[in-house]
Amino acid sequence: MRVLDLTDMDEALRQAAVEVRAGRAIVYPTDTVYALGVSAVSTEGIAAAYAAKGRSDTKPLSLCVADIEQARSYVEIDTRAEALEQAFLPGGLTLVCLSKGVLPVALQAGFPGVGIRVPGHPFGPALCRLLGHPITTTSANVSGLPSAIDRASAEAAFADAPEQPSLLIEGGRSPYAQASTVIDLTGPETKLIREGAIPFADIQRVLAG
Repeated sequence: MRVLDLTDMDEALRQAAVEVRAGRAIVYPTDTVYALGVSAVSTEGIAAAYAAKGRSDTKPLSLCVADIEQARSYVEIDTRAEALEQAFLPGGLTLVCLSKGVLPVALQAGFPGVGIRVPGHPFGPALCRLLGHPITTTSANVSGLPSAIDRASAEAAFADAPEQPSLLIEGGRSPYAQASTVIDLTGPETKLIREGAIPFADIQRVLAG
């Protein structure tokens, strides 16, 4: 796995885009944990993500988007999502919204919703903006191993992987060093799937108005 730092952000973005467009997986920094990124609109790319993680294809993959406007092309953004976006994004929150059915079937793994994130670290959103479409933002590790929070743990996470990502973007230690909070907005009731970087109580306060 080749390593590239962010001394030259534009060059890092260019090289990452080359890998993603070729259907390969990259590892990139976010504000929560390092993420495994492939093209979210490519069946080949999604297969590369599952292969790198050694993960069952019955588990869906979440998306990193440039901003909420890019997300609207792929999922339904309701008033709850808009309120939470205003309060917490970019940041450590994943919103699971109803899919519009335009993404590859493999990405959703049979679920009606798709998780979307605008990470607080600028690299992922900037790459999505450059590509013109989302990338995945599943945690950068082989399934069952701890999430990566810096270069050393990212390299260790894939040391024995049968399919290694092609490029690691080194961006220092992830500030939160824990996974994002995941909220399900696919039904009338807002549900907590996973509490992480943002307390659920803070989310409830925003939605209560």
